[in-house]
Amino acid sequence: MLTGHGNDLYDYNGKIIADFSSNIPYRNASAQIAAHLSGCLHLIENYPDPNARTLTREIAAHHNIPPENVLVTNGSAEAFYLLAHLFAGKHSTITYPAFAEYEDACTVYRHTLSFLPVNELCESNDFTGSETVWFAVPNNPDGIIVSDKTIKALCDNHPHTRFIIDNAYGELCPQCRSVVSLHAQHPNLISVHSLTKTFAIPGLRLGYIIAGKSIIEQLQPLRTPWAVNALAQEAGSFVMKNYNRLSPDVHALCRESYMFQQQLAALPHLEATPSPCNYFLVQLKEGTASQLKSYLIDEHGILIRDAGNFRGLSPRHFRLSVQEKAANDRLVEALREFLKKTPRCTILS
Repeated sequence: MLTGHGNDLYDYNGKIIADFSSNIPYRNASAQIAAHLSGCLHLIENYPDPNARTLTREIAAHHNIPPENVLVTNGSAEAFYLLAHLFAGKHSTITYPAFAEYEDACTVYRHTLSFLPVNELCESNDFTGSETVWFAVPNNPDGIIVSDKTIKALCDNHPHTRFIIDNAYGELCPQCRSVVSLHAQHPNLISVHSLTKTFAIPGLRLGYIIAGKSIIEQLQPLRTPWAVNALAQEAGSFVMKNYNRLSPDVHALCRESYMFQQQLAALPHLEATPSPCNYFLVQLKEGTASQLKSYLIDEHGILIRDAGNFRGLSPRHFRLSVQEKAANDRLVEALREFLKKTPRCTILS
């Protein structure tokens, strides 16, 4: 596992009062889920169901698919490493910029790797020779959405290639259609989903894979025993029983993100990349994201995601996830201060 992800609060000894580094929505139901789990602590007295059978059935019913097409995992990260293990030693293509764990998992399992800019992923791409192709819908960190039309064409044109789609943020983006409906017609499609992101429970680690029955059967023996703990399974069941009530208001969240992006785009010496998601990329024209991150932590208790370790991005890139308005305004003012202090930057009135 690579270091340098968002939400790395443990490194800063309680200094952080506003966290923009994680894509977890600030509008969330984590408190309700925690309250439910407080009455379920007796579950720790026994081993969890190693196959998470109840939760598997509930997820399958939610998506209207057979349970044999679902594998519950210890977050999306376990899913990526399981899939990389399944295709160990094969040739894989990974789009970029992208979540670093795709590449890390494939490297651990000795894949031969090729890389493709995500904005160049299209129907005409030739993936002959690639056993797997990895990309996200929507993409992290920039929010690019690969269309259903493109996904369908790729699956049709390359029936012997497995297309692995990270759909972790799909539920958080109103412009993004669920990829689950594509599975019925495309047996070479594998999708990875996260309850961690939508329902703000990253400390529990909970996700799942949707794939053909044969893929799920091949993944099962690769798992560590009891990978998903009893409280995580119970949280997942609670979410599935109350899905609509617990889901965040993503339309409001993304409207706020758009307004926040507009605020930042108005600042000289910053370039905010438009995104339909609750998160987006920003690039400094002077200074580095590492310098900015240190300044914001030390002077304002604000944490951002230095995006310099994303393949294809520069040391000037950082990622933000929208927060409540008071926190957003605080960051904007802190950025103004930083830009005034950065050599060769002149802030226009």
